[in-house]
Amino acid sequence: MGNAFVNRKEELEFLEKLKDKNFFLVVLGRRRIGKTTLLLKAFPNAAYIFVWPNKTIDWVIEETCKELSLPVFKKFSDILDYLFERGETVIIDEFQNFLWIDKSVYGEIQKVVDKRKIEGKDFKLIVCGSSYSMVNKVLGKEASPLYGRRTHELVIDHLPIKDLFNWLKIPIEDFIKLWSVFQGVPYYYEFIDKSKNAEENIISLLLSKNSILREEGRVVLSVEFGRETKVYFTILSAISEGKTKLSEIASLFGNKVNVVSKYLDKLRKELNLVKRITPVFSDPRKSKEGIYEIQDNFLKFWFFFVEKRRAYIEQDKYEEVIDYFNKNFNSYVGKMFEKFVFEILRNRIIKLIDFKKIGKQWGKIKNESYEIDIVASDEKEALFVECKWEENVNALEIVKNLKEKADALWKGKKVFAVFAKSFSKRIEEFEREKVFCFDLRDLERVLKV
Repeated sequence: MGNAFVNRKEELEFLEKLKDKNFFLVVLGRRRIGKTTLLLKAFPNAAYIFVWPNKTIDWVIEETCKELSLPVFKKFSDILDYLFERGETVIIDEFQNFLWIDKSVYGEIQKVVDKRKIEGKDFKLIVCGSSYSMVNKVLGKEASPLYGRRTHELVIDHLPIKDLFNWLKIPIEDFIKLWSVFQGVPYYYEFIDKSKNAEENIISLLLSKNSILREEGRVVLSVEFGRETKVYFTILSAISEGKTKLSEIASLFGNKVNVVSKYLDKLRKELNLVKRITPVFSDPRKSKEGIYEIQDNFLKFWFFFVEKRRAYIEQDKYEEVIDYFNKNFNSYVGKMFEKFVFEILRNRIIKLIDFKKIGKQWGKIKNESYEIDIVASDEKEALFVECKWEENVNALEIVKNLKEKADALWKGKKVFAVFAKSFSKRIEEFEREKVFCFDLRDLERVLKV
């Protein structure tokens, strides 16, 4: 599809407001999310410095001086001071790589920033990284030279569904399938061939012998995991395969619950790769019912369809890999369709009720297990939602079943919604309670600008 810059209106407005100030801005986001593209769009004349991994500091300094046509400097701090004196905004990309090539650079940068603050001189510094752990290792620890120096922070997240849909301009069913894999990472969509359907694109990009994105999962995670890669890969593989409870994951580590909890906490709080979900109608601080979910669609897909089939890939048995995909992809999209609808409701693209909390709901009613795809509520009313990645869905049957669960959980006003590919029977009301039905054509309509 070629390079494109998609929206990022709020982020650009935030960056525009900084231009007249002194700042030390930290920009974070997963690899490929578009951090560099955004920054160069906002600051087209900035002095851009890329910190190469696996190079010496002398090489990085020499290369930077060549790239920016600077005098020859021997220290990184001299480059920074020189650029600030010229009134330039400086962007340092892959900032965490100094950890591996020369940590003393962080101390040099701290001295430059502190000195210019004291002397009342200008400095406009942006540091950017693919690693969430950068915050903790470089900027978040009191012992770090740069602790407390940042003035602003910007986290670049996935592109919103609506912006993505209107950029791609493809049929809604194909869009949902592609979003289930690539979510809101613009880089991946640049490889999409619109003459192919979603499945053909995914096989071509991820599951064939010469697939350009087949090892992308390892690339994305390589900046985060060190010597404990095997442990993290085991945990993420387990979650992708449906082992979402702490006890289920711990069973792969000799039932060492405390050890697994430590790694899960790091995956959640430091690396932002996993989140813990508790039922909407429970206290998340007290609930023991929490389950774990991989946040990133691409990694969820990659662990289940690529990493899990690693033995076949190593033997060049791509027919088996593709056969596994063909048998399981529809079921995978069914689960991701729930997440798709959740994002649409959470971001008020479709607004059915006012709500203060939204999420999944599960547990037991009369000793029987139940699950509701999405529940949203405030003090007065609650919305109960079922998502069916199926054709010809009978909304009446779905709502009858949903209402039984809802009546046991909520005594206030209730609203119901069913999302499906298509309906054999739609309803607008059930036992005097409002029902909304949305098929793919309805979703396409609300997503279009």
